[in-house]
Amino acid sequence: MYRTTEERLQALEQQIARQAFQIQLLQNLAANHEKYALYQYVISSNMSENTFYSLQQLTKQYEQRLEKGETFSLIDFIADYKSILTRDGLFLTSSELSDLVPKWLGGANGGIGFSDSLHQYFYG
Repeated sequence: MYRTTEERLQALEQQIARQAFQIQLLQNLAANHEKYALYQYVISSNMSENTFYSLQQLTKQYEQRLEKGETFSLIDFIADYKSILTRDGLFLTSSELSDLVPKWLGGANGGIGFSDSLHQYFYG
């Protein structure tokens, strides 16, 4: 598939931004060993910085809904999660999502995730 020079430059800029973010995550691993396994999943998914922070914001929004006593399903959360990934051009299979979401919320390999309360709500 041939692209214009501008499209190729744009794709390179996006790839460089992703790699810069992944380097930043690797640097964070040295300071935060408890999220090591989780950050490995983020890096392997080739997630951009914008997507990472959008997913963190989504998680906080759901935590606030939980604190207000609202009810929602894991399917709702996964649909919103997947929507953010899709906007970034990441297309994970259902199997990959079912593996990533519990790790995102509760941590991986005994580590810490981004929302213990949501992990307990969905999986506890």
